[in-house]
Amino acid sequence: MPTVGLIGVGYIGKTFLDRLAETKYEVVAYDVDPTQIDAAAEQGATPAESPADATGRSEFVVLALPGTPEVEAVMESADGILRALADGQTVVDVTTTHPDTSRDCEAWCEERGASFVEAPITRAAPRDGAHMMVGGSDQSYESARDLIDVLSDDHLHVGEAGSATVLKLALQMRYAGQNALDAEIVEFTRDNGVDPAHLRDFFGMDVWEQYLDREFGQDIEGLGGLAIWHKDIGYAREVARENDTALPINAAVHEAYKATVRRAGPDEGHAATLLRYWELLNDAADRDFQPATD
Repeated sequence: MPTVGLIGVGYIGKTFLDRLAETKYEVVAYDVDPTQIDAAAEQGATPAESPADATGRSEFVVLALPGTPEVEAVMESADGILRALADGQTVVDVTTTHPDTSRDCEAWCEERGASFVEAPITRAAPRDGAHMMVGGSDQSYESARDLIDVLSDDHLHVGEAGSATVLKLALQMRYAGQNALDAEIVEFTRDNGVDPAHLRDFFGMDVWEQYLDREFGQDIEGLGGLAIWHKDIGYAREVARENDTALPINAAVHEAYKATVRRAGPDEGHAATLLRYWELLNDAADRDFQPATD
């Protein structure tokens, strides 16, 4: 049976282990956190000692990491993927990175006769399920297609390496901007004496319940939504700067996220903390909060 070397078994990696269970694929797993490797072993994966070890024992290598620095380190380190990567293998990177990271990874893999695709994943798309945007050559895409079908509910081959990441960053810009706007209108109504639950109950707006309930804790293991969007909006701004793309709204949203990241507590990693920033701007500490109406 073909073997998948899974590098990174955090929030996303664990969902892949669930999907790969009882399929034709065996899994060898590695993570920098030994407790995550132990958890992966309990889900049926074989532990690996390093990214190189996982690569050397696999036909496919899947990266599920926080961002560009981690992907580059896993690829290029002394015990990294490139040390063991050989002709005929396929690397699938589901991490949301800078598009140039995907292009670099593709070049490194091609030098070794291996295939590479970027496949950033979203589990909060406008329709239900886990969706992947795939970037890479037609040949690389075909080599990874069956595995991608297992790891996602649906996917789209967008084009060459880098293009899928651009599409994912656009999606993240939309989510980040929408949540920033919702936080602002919720605070506007509260600060002016109106229950923001009316936005949900009367108008039917899909305003985040955590904004209405003032819940600031994160609900995603690892980076959390706040850090993810802060990171991804930053990548989008770098791409825009390189290509002289004007992003005036994105610039304002990014500044809000930067300010919020600095104020979030250790257990407040989620984007709900944006609401706290808006409240700070309006001296909300002196306000007597009432629960949102159900």
